[in-house]
Amino acid sequence: MLSRLGSVQNLFKKEAGSLVGLDISSSSVKLVELSRSGGGYRVDACASEPLPAGAVIDKQISDPLAVGEAIRRAISRSGTSTRHAAVAVSGSSVITKIINLPSSLNDDEMEEQIKIEADQYIPYPIDEVNLDFQVLRALPNAPDTAEVLLAVC
Repeated sequence: MLSRLGSVQNLFKKEAGSLVGLDISSSSVKLVELSRSGGGYRVDACASEPLPAGAVIDKQISDPLAVGEAIRRAISRSGTSTRHAAVAVSGSSVITKIINLPSSLNDDEMEEQIKIEADQYIPYPIDEVNLDFQVLRALPNAPDTAEVLLAVC
């Protein structure tokens, strides 16, 4: 499923309330819950849980059950009840490309167009990756064409 990428401010819309950030390293799982507070952000909860040796090797999860259990423990320890999360993917696992599409397309149409043309932009089968996009701007010399950032992991 494609969805539009947004700035950090867009992650904290009223309906979202707060957001959990999750970091999975080779030695631990770290969790932090943030919410908007005035013009900035407030830490509402945090936790860190160790991972057993070998659960993550060379930035690849080799023991998903152990990592999942560490995430469950971190959620429990932090006391968070939010359902919105942000998880980063390491740079070596991500492909970004700026593509041009007709600016007249709405988000759903853009999503369908990207799905149709994805094999031109990514060297992996579409069913093995996650795609997302963000419309950046209309091209100054071609206002009927939009620059679109495509992110694939």
